[in-house]
Amino acid sequence: MNYCVVELRAMMATFRNPEFQNFHKTLQLPPPTTLVGLAGAALGKSPKAAQEYFERDHWHLGIWGTSEGFAMDLWKYRTLDSNPEKASSIVLREFLFDNHWFAVFGCEKKEKVVELLTAFQQPVFALTMGSSDSLAKVISVEIVTETAETKQMAHCLVSGNVMAEVQEHLFDGGDFSIYATSEPITYDLPVRFQYESDYGVRRVVQRKTLSFIGEPMTLNYAVTGVQYGAHFIPVFPLHEEESKWS
Repeated sequence: MNYCVVELRAMMATFRNPEFQNFHKTLQLPPPTTLVGLAGAALGKSPKAAQEYFERDHWHLGIWGTSEGFAMDLWKYRTLDSNPEKASSIVLREFLFDNHWFAVFGCEKKEKVVELLTAFQQPVFALTMGSSDSLAKVISVEIVTETAETKQMAHCLVSGNVMAEVQEHLFDGGDFSIYATSEPITYDLPVRFQYESDYGVRRVVQRKTLSFIGEPMTLNYAVTGVQYGAHFIPVFPLHEEESKWS
């Protein structure tokens, strides 16, 4: 497998949790659809074309990242109400600031990974993370070919429900440590949309279960990923071949 590892920074970013509507709660890391859109922008593709690009080959994704702070802001938006006095509304939106990420795009076809590397070196469109005004800067981009396995996780996305997986391996032996949180760390997130046009209305047609790991934890099973410097970045298939868009 060949992997394109992209180091990015952004002062502000927000990744709306799709389970929240009137309150735009952010996910702590960019979800798969954001990574696909990011790569699509670098390649000069529309959201629909970017999704089709990643559908043509069996791509793997990964993300590691940290944020130095968190804030809330009021966001004013237009509604469909015909009454001018009610034609706008305000919602509370969460932001992450001073962000640092390492995104991984893996594919067995080296020419595709090289194409993506070249695109990130000279992006066609501006790169954004979550919202159109959250500009991202590419710090470095590199191709790696080796994978690794570890049970030590931090600041990353892991495929599946890690809590359920840990329970399934309780009697396999080995120590583990997981942290307590007041929020769920596992979500069923969109990974594929049906688009009406290149930039048109979309609806979710496929989801994937992913776990957001923040503080370091030790699992009782190994996860496959890329070791890039001091950071281990788990990777996972964007689409499961056996249930391809049913």
